[in-house]
Amino acid sequence: MNGIDIAVIVIVSVAVLGVIGWLVYKKVKHKSIGCDCGYGCNGCTMCDKGKKEDK
Repeated sequence: MNGIDIAVIVIVSVAVLGVIGWLVYKKVKHKSIGCDCGYGCNGCTMCDKGKKEDK
């Protein structure tokens, strides 16, 4: 392996770890992508179903 191969592996690894860290941060802070209710939806028909199941 030469220097370019090692650099590519390091860059890809850092990018993957960054994405995983961002997703974990969003999950911990309850800020899921496109959802305000915590069920993975935003105004869709499943949103009301999820809220009824909690009661």
